[in-house]
Amino acid sequence: MIAVARPWLFTCRHEHEQRLVEELERLGCPQCSAVVDIPGLVQAEGLPDPCSPADLAAWDPVWALQVLPAVEVVTAPAINGLARLVAERLTDALDAMDGPWLLHALVPGMLRGQPKPALERRAALLVAALGVQLSRTRRRAWRRRQLACPRPAGVVQLLMQDAERLWLSVSLTHTLAVGGTWPSPLAGGLAQVADDPIAPSSAFRKLDEALACMGRWPEPGDSAVDLGASPGGWSRVMLRHGATVLAVDRASLAEHLMGAPGMTWRQGDAFTFLPDGPVDWLVADVAAYPERVAELLEIWCGGRLARNLVVQMKFKGVTDWQALAAALAAARSHGYGARARHFFNDKNEVTLMAVAPPPASVSPAEELS
Repeated sequence: MIAVARPWLFTCRHEHEQRLVEELERLGCPQCSAVVDIPGLVQAEGLPDPCSPADLAAWDPVWALQVLPAVEVVTAPAINGLARLVAERLTDALDAMDGPWLLHALVPGMLRGQPKPALERRAALLVAALGVQLSRTRRRAWRRRQLACPRPAGVVQLLMQDAERLWLSVSLTHTLAVGGTWPSPLAGGLAQVADDPIAPSSAFRKLDEALACMGRWPEPGDSAVDLGASPGGWSRVMLRHGATVLAVDRASLAEHLMGAPGMTWRQGDAFTFLPDGPVDWLVADVAAYPERVAELLEIWCGGRLARNLVVQMKFKGVTDWQALAAALAAARSHGYGARARHFFNDKNEVTLMAVAPPPASVSPAEELS
Protein backbone atom coordinates (compact mmCIF):
# COMPACT_ATOMS: atom_id res chain seq x y z
CA MET A 1 0.00 0.00 0.00
CA ILE A 2 1.34 3.43 -0.96
CA ALA A 3 1.34 5.85 1.97
CA VAL A 4 -0.54 9.09 1.36
CA ALA A 5 1.05 12.22 2.78
CA ARG A 6 -0.98 13.65 5.63
CA PRO A 7 -2.13 17.26 5.34
CA TRP A 8 -0.75 20.16 7.36
CA LEU A 9 -2.93 22.70 9.14
CA PHE A 10 -2.11 26.36 9.73
CA THR A 11 -3.96 28.71 12.04
CA CYS A 12 -4.30 32.43 11.35
CA ARG A 13 -6.33 35.45 12.40
CA HIS A 14 -9.86 34.75 11.20
CA GLU A 15 -10.89 36.76 8.15
CA HIS A 16 -7.31 36.49 6.86
CA GLU A 17 -7.51 32.88 5.65
CA GLN A 18 -7.23 33.89 1.99
CA ARG A 19 -4.06 35.88 2.66
CA LEU A 20 -2.52 32.74 4.16
CA VAL A 21 -3.71 30.61 1.24
CA GLU A 22 -2.12 33.02 -1.21
CA GLU A 23 1.15 33.01 0.74
CA LEU A 24 1.29 29.21 0.87
CA GLU A 25 0.77 29.17 -2.89
CA ARG A 26 3.65 31.65 -3.26
CA LEU A 27 5.82 29.30 -1.23
CA GLY A 28 4.97 26.43 -3.60
CA CYS A 29 2.26 24.52 -1.77
CA PRO A 30 0.55 22.22 -4.33
CA GLN A 31 -2.93 22.59 -2.82
CA CYS A 32 -4.35 24.59 0.06
CA SER A 33 -7.69 26.03 1.10
CA ALA A 34 -9.52 27.46 4.08
CA VAL A 35 -11.21 24.80 6.22
CA VAL A 36 -14.97 25.10 5.85
CA ASP A 37 -16.84 26.00 9.07
CA ILE A 38 -13.68 26.62 11.12
CA PRO A 39 -12.61 30.28 10.82
CA GLY A 40 -8.87 30.83 11.18
CA LEU A 41 -7.81 27.43 9.81
CA VAL A 42 -6.16 26.55 6.49
CA GLN A 43 -5.38 23.05 5.24
CA ALA A 44 -2.36 22.37 2.99
CA GLU A 45 -1.81 19.22 0.94
CA GLY A 46 1.45 17.88 -0.48
CA LEU A 47 3.83 19.11 2.22
CA PRO A 48 6.54 16.86 3.72
CA ASP A 49 5.39 13.86 5.75
CA PRO A 50 7.12 13.05 7.99
CA CYS A 51 8.54 16.53 8.48
CA SER A 52 11.90 17.58 9.88
CA PRO A 53 12.91 20.82 11.61
CA ALA A 54 14.37 21.89 8.25
CA ASP A 55 10.95 21.37 6.64
CA LEU A 56 9.38 23.49 9.37
CA ALA A 57 11.90 26.27 8.70
CA ALA A 58 10.89 26.25 5.03
CA TRP A 59 7.16 26.39 5.83
CA ASP A 60 6.93 29.34 8.21
CA PRO A 61 4.34 31.65 6.59
CA VAL A 62 4.11 35.25 7.77
CA TRP A 63 0.30 35.10 7.90
CA ALA A 64 0.23 31.92 10.04
CA LEU A 65 0.02 31.90 13.82
CA GLN A 66 0.62 28.17 14.28
CA VAL A 67 1.41 25.06 12.26
CA LEU A 68 0.10 21.54 12.85
CA PRO A 69 2.31 19.39 10.60
CA ALA A 70 1.19 16.04 9.18
CA VAL A 71 -2.14 15.72 10.97
CA GLU A 72 -4.18 12.54 11.19
CA VAL A 73 -7.82 12.14 12.13
CA VAL A 74 -8.65 10.24 15.32
CA THR A 75 -12.27 9.21 15.91
CA ALA A 76 -13.99 7.58 18.87
CA PRO A 77 -17.41 8.07 20.52
CA ALA A 78 -16.07 8.51 24.07
CA ILE A 79 -13.30 10.47 25.80
CA ASN A 80 -11.49 7.37 27.02
CA GLY A 81 -11.57 5.92 23.54
CA LEU A 82 -10.06 9.04 22.04
CA ALA A 83 -7.40 9.15 24.76
CA ARG A 84 -6.46 5.50 24.17
CA LEU A 85 -6.09 5.98 20.41
CA VAL A 86 -4.03 9.15 20.82
CA ALA A 87 -1.79 7.45 23.42
CA GLU A 88 -1.14 4.59 21.00
CA ARG A 89 -0.02 7.04 18.30
CA LEU A 90 2.26 8.86 20.75
CA THR A 91 4.10 5.76 21.94
CA ASP A 92 7.16 6.08 19.69
CA ALA A 93 6.91 9.81 19.00
CA LEU A 94 7.42 10.83 22.62
CA ASP A 95 10.55 8.70 22.89
CA ALA A 96 12.04 10.73 20.02
CA MET A 97 11.59 14.02 21.91
CA ASP A 98 14.85 14.55 23.77
CA GLY A 99 13.67 17.16 26.24
CA PRO A 100 10.54 18.89 27.51
CA TRP A 101 7.46 18.84 25.31
CA LEU A 102 4.10 20.58 25.22
CA LEU A 103 0.56 19.33 24.78
CA HIS A 104 -1.91 21.76 23.22
CA ALA A 105 -5.62 20.91 23.26
CA LEU A 106 -7.40 23.23 20.83
CA VAL A 107 -11.02 23.80 19.92
CA PRO A 108 -12.33 25.82 16.95
CA GLY A 109 -13.65 28.75 18.99
CA MET A 110 -10.16 29.45 20.36
CA LEU A 111 -9.07 30.50 16.88
CA ARG A 112 -11.63 33.31 16.99
CA GLY A 113 -10.55 34.49 20.42
CA GLN A 114 -13.74 33.31 22.14
CA PRO A 115 -13.29 33.40 25.95
CA LYS A 116 -15.36 30.23 26.59
CA PRO A 117 -15.44 28.27 23.34
CA ALA A 118 -17.57 25.20 22.80
CA LEU A 119 -15.80 21.85 23.42
CA GLU A 120 -13.30 23.47 25.81
CA ARG A 121 -14.49 21.35 28.73
CA ARG A 122 -14.38 18.19 26.62
CA ALA A 123 -10.83 18.99 25.49
CA ALA A 124 -9.75 19.37 29.13
CA LEU A 125 -11.28 15.97 29.96
CA LEU A 126 -9.42 14.46 27.02
CA VAL A 127 -6.09 15.79 28.29
CA ALA A 128 -6.79 14.35 31.74
CA ALA A 129 -7.69 10.96 30.27
CA LEU A 130 -4.61 11.03 28.06
CA GLY A 131 -2.49 11.74 31.11
CA VAL A 132 -3.84 8.63 32.80
CA GLN A 133 -3.01 6.54 29.73
CA LEU A 134 0.52 7.90 29.24
CA SER A 135 1.43 7.82 32.93
CA ARG A 136 1.01 4.04 32.65
CA THR A 137 2.67 3.35 29.30
CA ARG A 138 5.18 6.23 28.97
CA ARG A 139 5.70 7.46 32.52
CA ARG A 140 9.08 9.09 31.94
CA ALA A 141 7.92 10.80 28.78
CA TRP A 142 4.79 12.09 30.51
CA ARG A 143 6.93 13.56 33.28
CA ARG A 144 8.85 15.56 30.65
CA ARG A 145 5.63 17.28 29.61
CA GLN A 146 5.59 20.97 30.55
CA LEU A 147 2.62 23.28 30.88
CA ALA A 148 4.71 26.11 29.41
CA CYS A 149 8.17 26.16 27.86
CA PRO A 150 9.66 28.79 25.50
CA ARG A 151 11.72 26.25 23.57
CA PRO A 152 10.17 22.77 23.76
CA ALA A 153 11.77 19.81 22.00
CA GLY A 154 8.39 18.85 20.59
CA VAL A 155 4.74 19.80 20.48
CA VAL A 156 1.72 17.50 20.51
CA GLN A 157 -1.43 19.23 19.23
CA LEU A 158 -5.01 18.03 19.45
CA LEU A 159 -7.57 20.08 17.52
CA MET A 160 -11.11 18.87 18.16
CA GLN A 161 -13.42 19.03 15.17
CA ASP A 162 -16.44 17.88 17.18
CA ALA A 163 -17.20 15.75 20.23
CA GLU A 164 -15.99 12.51 18.64
CA ARG A 165 -13.32 13.54 16.15
CA LEU A 166 -10.01 15.38 16.32
CA TRP A 167 -6.89 16.17 14.34
CA LEU A 168 -3.63 14.96 15.90
CA SER A 169 -0.23 16.47 15.08
CA VAL A 170 3.05 15.38 16.67
CA SER A 171 6.16 17.31 15.75
CA LEU A 172 9.69 18.09 16.79
CA THR A 173 10.37 21.83 16.78
CA HIS A 174 12.56 24.22 14.82
CA THR A 175 14.34 26.74 17.06
CA LEU A 176 14.07 30.31 15.80
CA ALA A 177 16.87 32.87 15.76
CA VAL A 178 14.52 35.49 17.22
CA GLY A 179 13.51 33.19 20.09
CA GLY A 180 10.82 30.58 20.54
CA THR A 181 10.12 27.67 18.23
CA TRP A 182 8.03 26.60 15.25
CA PRO A 183 5.52 25.11 15.92
CA SER A 184 4.87 27.88 18.39
CA PRO A 185 5.03 27.05 22.10
CA LEU A 186 1.82 29.11 22.39
CA ALA A 187 -1.37 27.06 21.95
CA GLY A 188 -2.77 27.90 18.54
CA GLY A 189 -0.02 30.50 18.25
CA LEU A 190 -2.17 32.75 20.43
CA ALA A 191 -0.58 34.81 23.21
CA GLN A 192 -2.64 35.45 26.32
CA VAL A 193 -2.60 39.25 26.48
CA ALA A 194 -3.82 40.75 29.76
CA ASP A 195 -5.87 43.92 29.86
CA ASP A 196 -4.01 47.11 30.71
CA PRO A 197 -6.53 49.68 31.97
CA ILE A 198 -4.10 52.60 31.85
CA ALA A 199 -2.74 51.94 28.36
CA PRO A 200 -3.66 54.91 26.14
CA SER A 201 -4.74 52.69 23.24
CA SER A 202 -5.24 49.02 22.35
CA ALA A 203 -2.01 48.99 20.32
CA PHE A 204 -0.18 47.58 23.35
CA ARG A 205 -1.69 44.19 22.51
CA LYS A 206 0.35 43.91 19.31
CA LEU A 207 3.64 44.42 21.13
CA ASP A 208 2.66 42.03 23.94
CA GLU A 209 1.99 39.38 21.29
CA ALA A 210 5.36 39.97 19.63
CA LEU A 211 7.25 39.66 22.92
CA ALA A 212 5.41 36.43 23.77
CA CYS A 213 6.21 35.06 20.32
CA MET A 214 9.90 35.89 20.79
CA GLY A 215 9.95 34.55 24.33
CA ARG A 216 11.88 37.72 25.19
CA TRP A 217 10.82 40.59 27.41
CA PRO A 218 12.50 43.78 28.59
CA GLU A 219 14.13 43.44 31.97
CA PRO A 220 14.34 46.07 34.73
CA GLY A 221 17.08 48.51 33.80
CA ASP A 222 16.92 47.85 30.04
CA SER A 223 16.95 50.89 27.77
CA ALA A 224 14.33 51.27 25.04
CA VAL A 225 13.55 53.67 22.21
CA ASP A 226 9.96 53.90 20.98
CA LEU A 227 9.68 55.50 17.53
CA GLY A 228 6.35 56.94 16.47
CA ALA A 229 5.37 56.56 20.10
CA SER A 230 2.23 58.73 20.43
CA PRO A 231 -0.08 58.18 22.30
CA GLY A 232 2.26 55.78 24.14
CA GLY A 233 0.81 52.27 23.99
CA TRP A 234 4.12 50.60 23.16
CA SER A 235 6.03 52.81 25.59
CA ARG A 236 3.62 51.66 28.26
CA VAL A 237 4.55 48.01 27.58
CA MET A 238 8.26 48.81 27.94
CA LEU A 239 7.64 50.70 31.19
CA ARG A 240 5.51 47.87 32.54
CA HIS A 241 8.49 45.52 32.24
CA GLY A 242 10.85 47.94 33.97
CA ALA A 243 12.69 49.47 31.02
CA THR A 244 13.56 53.15 30.77
CA VAL A 245 12.02 54.59 27.61
CA LEU A 246 12.91 57.39 25.24
CA ALA A 247 9.74 58.04 23.21
CA VAL A 248 10.14 59.89 19.90
CA ASP A 249 7.23 61.43 18.00
CA ARG A 250 6.08 64.73 16.57
CA ALA A 251 3.05 64.49 18.88
CA SER A 252 3.13 64.14 22.66
CA LEU A 253 2.10 61.08 24.62
CA ALA A 254 -0.99 60.63 26.76
CA GLU A 255 -0.80 63.02 29.70
CA HIS A 256 -0.40 60.34 32.36
CA LEU A 257 2.64 58.92 30.52
CA MET A 258 4.46 62.20 29.89
CA GLY A 259 5.61 62.42 33.50
CA ALA A 260 5.81 58.71 34.27
CA PRO A 261 8.97 57.47 36.04
CA GLY A 262 11.45 56.12 33.51
CA MET A 263 9.81 57.94 30.59
CA THR A 264 11.39 60.65 28.44
CA TRP A 265 9.59 62.17 25.46
CA ARG A 266 11.44 63.89 22.65
CA GLN A 267 9.75 65.65 19.77
CA GLY A 268 11.22 64.44 16.50
CA ASP A 269 10.99 62.34 13.37
CA ALA A 270 11.10 58.57 13.74
CA PHE A 271 13.20 58.10 10.60
CA THR A 272 15.91 60.65 11.37
CA PHE A 273 16.33 60.05 15.11
CA LEU A 274 19.49 58.30 16.27
CA PRO A 275 20.26 57.39 19.91
CA ASP A 276 23.39 58.61 21.67
CA GLY A 277 24.51 55.00 22.01
CA PRO A 278 23.26 51.41 21.63
CA VAL A 279 20.04 50.47 23.44
CA ASP A 280 18.53 47.18 24.47
CA TRP A 281 15.24 47.62 22.60
CA LEU A 282 13.90 49.47 19.60
CA VAL A 283 10.13 49.33 19.15
CA ALA A 284 8.36 51.20 16.37
CA ASP A 285 4.72 51.38 15.33
CA VAL A 286 5.00 54.11 12.70
CA ALA A 287 2.50 54.90 9.97
CA ALA A 288 4.78 54.95 6.92
CA TYR A 289 5.22 53.43 3.48
CA PRO A 290 6.36 49.78 3.76
CA GLU A 291 9.68 50.38 1.99
CA ARG A 292 10.76 52.77 4.75
CA VAL A 293 10.98 49.88 7.21
CA ALA A 294 13.98 48.45 5.33
CA GLU A 295 15.66 51.86 5.58
CA LEU A 296 15.06 51.93 9.31
CA LEU A 297 16.39 48.42 9.88
CA GLU A 298 19.44 49.08 7.72
CA ILE A 299 20.40 52.01 9.95
CA TRP A 300 19.63 50.40 13.30
CA CYS A 301 20.97 46.92 12.54
CA GLY A 302 23.90 48.19 10.49
CA GLY A 303 25.00 50.36 13.40
CA ARG A 304 24.15 47.72 16.02
CA LEU A 305 22.08 50.41 17.72
CA ALA A 306 19.67 47.92 19.36
CA ARG A 307 19.90 44.32 20.54
CA ASN A 308 16.20 43.60 20.07
CA LEU A 309 13.85 45.20 17.55
CA VAL A 310 10.09 45.03 17.06
CA VAL A 311 8.88 47.08 14.09
CA GLN A 312 5.51 47.28 12.36
CA MET A 313 5.09 47.30 8.57
CA LYS A 314 1.73 48.64 7.44
CA PHE A 315 0.12 47.91 4.07
CA LYS A 316 -2.38 49.67 1.89
CA GLY A 317 -4.40 46.83 0.41
CA VAL A 318 -2.38 43.73 -0.56
CA THR A 319 0.78 42.52 1.15
CA ASP A 320 3.90 44.25 -0.19
CA TRP A 321 6.08 41.16 -0.42
CA GLN A 322 8.97 43.04 -1.99
CA ALA A 323 9.16 45.56 0.84
CA LEU A 324 8.83 42.81 3.43
CA ALA A 325 11.66 40.76 1.88
CA ALA A 326 13.86 43.86 1.72
CA ALA A 327 13.27 44.62 5.41
CA LEU A 328 14.09 41.08 6.52
CA ALA A 329 17.18 41.06 4.29
CA ALA A 330 18.34 44.37 5.78
CA ALA A 331 18.36 42.89 9.29
CA ARG A 332 19.82 39.53 8.28
CA SER A 333 22.63 41.11 6.25
CA HIS A 334 24.04 42.45 9.51
CA GLY A 335 23.83 39.12 11.34
CA TYR A 336 20.48 39.66 13.05
CA GLY A 337 17.95 36.88 13.30
CA ALA A 338 14.75 38.21 11.75
CA ARG A 339 11.17 37.01 11.34
CA ALA A 340 7.83 38.55 10.40
CA ARG A 341 4.41 37.59 11.72
CA HIS A 342 0.80 38.71 11.41
CA PHE A 343 -0.51 38.52 14.96
CA PHE A 344 -4.08 38.17 16.17
CA ASN A 345 -4.26 41.86 17.09
CA ASP A 346 -2.58 43.08 13.91
CA LYS A 347 -4.74 44.66 11.23
CA ASN A 348 -3.48 45.26 7.67
CA GLU A 349 0.11 45.08 8.87
CA VAL A 350 2.76 42.63 10.00
CA THR A 351 5.25 42.75 12.85
CA LEU A 352 8.96 42.31 12.19
CA MET A 353 11.14 40.96 15.00
CA ALA A 354 14.94 41.03 14.98
CA VAL A 355 17.57 39.95 17.49
CA ALA A 356 21.28 40.76 17.37
CA PRO A 357 23.75 37.89 17.26
CA PRO A 358 25.60 37.13 20.49
CA PRO A 359 28.86 39.06 20.93
CA ALA A 360 31.88 37.35 19.41
CA SER A 361 33.96 35.58 22.02
CA VAL A 362 37.44 36.99 22.63
CA SER A 363 40.38 34.70 23.40
CA PRO A 364 42.71 35.47 26.34
CA ALA A 365 45.53 36.22 23.86
CA GLU A 366 43.35 38.79 22.08
CA GLU A 367 42.42 40.41 25.39
CA LEU A 368 46.13 40.92 26.21
CA SER A 369 47.05 42.25 22.77
